[in-house]
Amino acid sequence: MTDKTTIRYLGYRTLADSGRGFDFSIAVTGQVTSLITIEASPDVFRGPDRIAIQEGAGICYETLRSRVETDSEIPHGFSLNSSDVARHRKSTNAVARPF
Repeated sequence: MTDKTTIRYLGYRTLADSGRGFDFSIAVTGQVTSLITIEASPDVFRGPDRIAIQEGAGICYETLRSRVETDSEIPHGFSLNSSDVARHRKSTNAVARPF
């Protein structure tokens, strides 16, 4: 995109399936601000490759930013998947995870 784009994290909420909905606003110069929810299923918070709740907003932000930069249109919403997590996860080798 050639116009200035501002993405703001607004918060999260628990979904009916116990997943999380991460809410963002996207403002593009000269356009109406859009609201978007990125849904993260409970599965991304379980298992050996799970993410912490605290990581969710950052990973969703990076995934959204990447999609806004590469797509010609702003997405209306999408679900976070394991590929998104792997691509945008910060390396936390120094932090031990509980078993």
